[in-house]
Amino acid sequence: MTPEDEARALVRLLWRREPVRSVAKKGPKQRLSLDSVIDVATEHADARGLDALTMRALADELGVGPMTVYTYVPTRDVLVSLMVDRVAAQEREPVRAVLLRESLADAVRAMHAGYLAHPWLLHVPPWRDVLGPGRLRRYEAQLGLIEDLPIADVQRDGLLALLGVFAAGSARDAAAARAVSASGFSDDQWWQVVGPELAAAMPSGAFPLSSRVGTAVGEHYSAPGDPSAGFELGLTVLLDGVEAWLANGAVGPVGSAG
Repeated sequence: MTPEDEARALVRLLWRREPVRSVAKKGPKQRLSLDSVIDVATEHADARGLDALTMRALADELGVGPMTVYTYVPTRDVLVSLMVDRVAAQEREPVRAVLLRESLADAVRAMHAGYLAHPWLLHVPPWRDVLGPGRLRRYEAQLGLIEDLPIADVQRDGLLALLGVFAAGSARDAAAARAVSASGFSDDQWWQVVGPELAAAMPSGAFPLSSRVGTAVGEHYSAPGDPSAGFELGLTVLLDGVEAWLANGAVGPVGSAG
């Protein structure tokens, strides 16, 4: 399948424009629905990670032969894009509050929760994802939160992109912390081993600021940090910045207009 054919098939499958000739006419008669294939693939990635999602592994989960999967989706990349759109469709819509700050905070929390529920999303390249009904529904709802702002449309998109980057980055830290917790080797155990080694290896007084702040964080959290606290602090600072940007006439780096 050429890249052009794959792109056309993706759009048709996202929007359920049937028949998708390059897909549906190959292989045995279909006995599963496309939606069920996407759901099983999503569950597999949720449980085992995106790298573990192969067409053969998916076929085993579905109880069909490996080539049968290709009668539903032409490539793994198309499958992942369909999964991304399905997750976006299921994401809670942000609540439009009286205060813009509260609306944006709710939008960020909804995106953050989506990443935590499906950590494999953090490993999907976002740049060329084709807009399906799920992602467009979410985008439309997010744009509705800032529809009344006196800014250019390019800036609206840039503002939402900024919120999304923060949500993904914070979720990445939280997912890493979860993985460490699940490893059976706790932060406290790790520091009991690493702490004395660092003390012996580092020249005394070489990094005074790092030592002071790191000690304060370790004593406060009994860990290298707290992703939840970091998320809330970061969200506060981010929204403070957005409010200041808007108060100054929306002149600055968010988007390319203004």
